[in-house]
Amino acid sequence: MPGSFDFLNLVSLNMLPFLMVVTRLGTILFIMPPFRSNNIPNLIKVLITLAITIIVFPLVSIDIDISQLSYFEIFNYLITELLVGITIGFIISVIFTAVQFAGSLIDFNSGFGFSNVIDPLTQENITITSKFYLLIATTLFFTINGQSLVIGAVVESYDILPLGVFKLNIESMSFLLRLFANIFSIGFKIAAPLTVTLFLTEVALAVLARAIPQMNVFIICFSLKISVLFILLAVTLINTVPYMQSLFEDSFLNIRSFFKFFSI
Repeated sequence: MPGSFDFLNLVSLNMLPFLMVVTRLGTILFIMPPFRSNNIPNLIKVLITLAITIIVFPLVSIDIDISQLSYFEIFNYLITELLVGITIGFIISVIFTAVQFAGSLIDFNSGFGFSNVIDPLTQENITITSKFYLLIATTLFFTINGQSLVIGAVVESYDILPLGVFKLNIESMSFLLRLFANIFSIGFKIAAPLTVTLFLTEVALAVLARAIPQMNVFIICFSLKISVLFILLAVTLINTVPYMQSLFEDSFLNIRSFFKFFSI
């Protein structure tokens, strides 16, 4: 198989660039919420990373003579690619973190905040509505073929940000801070209709308790709020799902927009 021998020869002559591509892609794969699940063995993640690297490497390889570099320079190259992977993973993770934050806000007002479940993706305790929104976001991510869009954005990033070139500047830092702030703004937008309605439900129950002192409002309060929550979740999904889809589409554009700050 001459093609295989040619590729092995290419890798042997460019070992450091190959490791740099593995570092960038592998970091993204291990950080992105859909893939960082503990249910997926690390060996499988490594094999997927190597498979993608084999496809991407011939397109982005550069000549770096590793024999002319010191250990510090080699370490610096790898750390640079690690930072690039962390940044891309963070841009995608913003949406998942935002929907989880929205679920926490809703459960804090509905009473479900007292009951947590184990998220199999991260092995962390999260509220029930947060888990519900995370499942929707994960399903939607794969439905719109998000994994391929992320890989495509990463491949395009090599044209703007070659291997070993990554230095944060004021514009890129401001961009990342705005993305971090979007976690709270997106979460509030998703949770606002439900939290406001649940708050009004509490106000109505308080008025009812004052009007009819003989009624034990605490007996019906929890059941009523849960019923209202389920109804609102079913009604608001009509708008929430398209909104999440638009957020994912914007996140893929944000990856490209972020690397424009490093255009050389």
